[in-house]
Amino acid sequence: MVEGWVRHSGGRHHGAHAASAARSLDVSERDLLDFSQNINPLGVPSKAMEEAQRALREEAGRYPDAGYHRLRQALASYLGVSPAKILPTNGGAEALFLAARGARAGGRALILEPTFSEYAAAARAGGLEPVRRVARRRKHGFRLDPGCFEDLDGVSLVFLCNPNNPTGDFRGREEVLEIAERVAGSGTVLVIDEAFADFVPEISVVAETSRDLYVARSFTKFFGIPGLRLGCLVCADPGLLQQFQPSWPVNTVAAAAATAAVRDVDFANSSVAEVGRLREELFEGLEALPGLTPFPGAANFMLVQGPEGLSGRLTRRGILVRGCELFPGLGPGYFRVAVRGADENRRLLAGMREEL
Repeated sequence: MVEGWVRHSGGRHHGAHAASAARSLDVSERDLLDFSQNINPLGVPSKAMEEAQRALREEAGRYPDAGYHRLRQALASYLGVSPAKILPTNGGAEALFLAARGARAGGRALILEPTFSEYAAAARAGGLEPVRRVARRRKHGFRLDPGCFEDLDGVSLVFLCNPNNPTGDFRGREEVLEIAERVAGSGTVLVIDEAFADFVPEISVVAETSRDLYVARSFTKFFGIPGLRLGCLVCADPGLLQQFQPSWPVNTVAAAAATAAVRDVDFANSSVAEVGRLREELFEGLEALPGLTPFPGAANFMLVQGPEGLSGRLTRRGILVRGCELFPGLGPGYFRVAVRGADENRRLLAGMREEL
């Protein structure tokens, strides 16, 4: 049976399952319309692609700069922080795993469900016991419950995804800073996962990192380069965590592409505006379909509740969505859809209309 999700080792589960779906359906990946991976519909900035191709030709034969000086300068300028606070990583996922090493070993890591499934794996890798609390509920529109921070006894680290994946809800900058102060007062480290904050940059707290506040960033979704794996951890003392990281974690092609991408201000501004417009149109289209309840969000995806089994039926039609059955607090009937181009979004809506 074709499913709308794929489970990985360590209890992790993700979208981006076109390869497995294609094998199951005995079709080419190119024949699938993939809404399971939420990548910027504007694609890769042209200059970033040019730099990636140049680096592959000219730099693949030598090791990357171990200090990643040009990359760190570019990322620091984009984020508005000092290069001394930047630790380049192999995607945003590695940043999360490294951040978990910054907490008190042997304690617990609080995971605010439903949320990204990598947090539990990162906690265990850092010697922490994952503790899950359902902090976002359907009856409250999946808005984060502030009461989830009331009991932090024995908690060494808290993961907070903002905007949250897969629900799409977000907290404003001042609210996040209030949470950070509250968590730090309990002697606990707060890790903010801002993988999708590029789509709503005003909420970022990346400039406020401290001994107790880490920010993980991903540059794969917004700049359309998930296959190159590029992220960073922003923290007060990157050297403390770099000791747990293999040498040369970022390849030269990814470093060159990201250095160019974050300097393209026009691309960033256009992406925020265009994705916002496409998201609103897709939300209205989903809301108009019988039996579907989409939930508003701030990133390039949205959570939808519909009939049980819909994600599997869509997959058999060659349309992939991100089934959310496995997320605590969600369950059967929930799925996530990426915001893609206008024509692709219309094809998604047409396929759903025929299945409902």
